Amino acid sequence: MGYRNIYIKHALHMSYKHCSLIIEKEDDVIEIPLEDIATILLEDHKTTITSALISELAKNYIVLIMCDKRYLPCSMMIPIHTYYRELKVFNQQLDAKKTMISQLWSFIVSSKIKNQMSVLEICKCDQKYIEMLKEICKEIKAGDKTNREAVAAKIFFHAMYGSTFIRNHNSGDAINMALNYGYSIMAAHMTRVLSLYGFHTMIGLHHDSKTNNFNLAYDFVEPFRSLVDLYVYKNKDEIFSPLSKEIRYDLINLTQETVILEEKNYSVQNAMEEIVLSFKKCLEKQDSSFLVLPGIKINEKDRDNELQIDESSSSI
Repeated sequence: MGYRNIYIKHALHMSYKHCSLIIEKEDDVIEIPLEDIATILLEDHKTTITSALISELAKNYIVLIMCDKRYLPCSMMIPIHTYYRELKVFNQQLDAKKTMISQLWSFIVSSKIKNQMSVLEICKCDQKYIEMLKEICKEIKAGDKTNREAVAAKIFFHAMYGSTFIRNHNSGDAINMALNYGYSIMAAHMTRVLSLYGFHTMIGLHHDSKTNNFNLAYDFVEPFRSLVDLYVYKNKDEIFSPLSKEIRYDLINLTQETVILEEKNYSVQNAMEEIVLSFKKCLEKQDSSFLVLPGIKINEKDRDNELQIDESSSSI
């Protein structure tokens, strides 16, 4: 699979030629091999795109993300029928036992809260909030029936931004806009990997909105949200509405950050693939213990320096 995230702010025309993406600008023509690309994020509403390119993007498992006037992702094109045993995977999703689904969701919630604890520690937030999250983590039951995830999230954001901060999916304030932007990028990458292995993303473990075709992606993206949380907090003094090109570019590039899976380092993109493969095994074996989830590594460099972004994205 490709690894590069292509961020296009301005372009006249996009087309396909010789197995490559061709981007025509006013004073330049850029050519990028499709095999290198994971996602394309397009902000320019005047750009024209050929149907041949759209077809080739699908064939190469490349996700195309479109943005609205506020530069927030509003549309996503993903490939269909990319897995040779898609019906088998679909039936496995439908046949999964409720007890196993509940266990999987409780594992995800636990992983998310532990990562939130790591973020609070890295950001040197009040220790009492870390202890509160630690206690909440102990209270998680199968399926998170007591909604410990929501309780932990409220404490987490109050620890980061104060008791007056309200997390809002549609807010126009800078912090919420940055969080929403970063979460959307993470969800797009998770959707891509799930689709690649034949999963129907509307069938979630916990998320079950009838109007959301990506419930499963938003389930598995939960532990990765902390990477966005950490970046936004560390750069909060430089984040304004509308989001600057530099901030948007950094948020896109968070998919190249490093996380821990089973004591090994993985980029976010590679970790997502490992997680999806482990979920696939859970369904095949009807055993939730095969699931692997990401952790955030804490060291002295994290405590003292800004979050380091690996430059594997291209801004055009």
